Amino acid sequence: MQINEYLRSELVRAGFAGVDVQKTPLGVRITLRTSRPGLVIGKGGKRIQEITDVLQEKFSLEMPQIEVEEVQNPDLNAQIMAERLAYSLDRGRHYRRAGYYILRKIMDSGGALGAEIRVSGKVTSQRARTQIFRAGIMTKSGYPSQVGVDKGVAQCIQKSGTLGVVVKIQHSDTKKGDEVKLKYELLTKAQKEAESKIAKTKVEYMIEEETSGVIEEEKEIIDEVDEEAISEISLAPEEEEVKEEEK
Repeated sequence: MQINEYLRSELVRAGFAGVDVQKTPLGVRITLRTSRPGLVIGKGGKRIQEITDVLQEKFSLEMPQIEVEEVQNPDLNAQIMAERLAYSLDRGRHYRRAGYYILRKIMDSGGALGAEIRVSGKVTSQRARTQIFRAGIMTKSGYPSQVGVDKGVAQCIQKSGTLGVVVKIQHSDTKKGDEVKLKYELLTKAQKEAESKIAKTKVEYMIEEETSGVIEEEKEIIDEVDEEAISEISLAPEEEEVKEEEK
């Protein structure tokens, strides 16, 4: 926490977004996340060497190795936006104008589903209160709020007292669990299979209808003839017909 506070105070203008400290067999690895790595490194690495010396002497870190990681989209990083708001409040800008400016920057970046900014403290009078700025959709509970919401905290020390700044940003790619997405490739494939099955059933039905019509006609002819009449029919010609032919 002390290292975080020191680096945040030293790298205010560099867009400080956080620090990760890891202990390795070769020493302590420190990863700085910032939006302007050029200001952190300095001309010829002079600035980063000064920070390394301070970390080694003041905080008793053995062989600190500092790595600078650039934040691709600073407007979607909650810590950077909280530091910007605290810096503008420290410069004497009105809290309402500064809050709406940061909120508009977050929403105009295109990758935020919603944002919430809280400014707490003695903003206008001797009595402390909380001013909230909201835009878009913000998940308050559950798994999406833990995974998809980025949170940043910063402080601003003024004559009237300390102001606390909290910025929350919900990214647009957050899976909330209440969205329905259609897989169009599988849908078209299933639709083609269903259409082919319908076509096959139509052809089979037509063939069955034709054969069933012929069978019904044959049945009607067979029903009209008695079985006794069929048994009395002979293939030999009758005697009268034979005599007439002889005559």
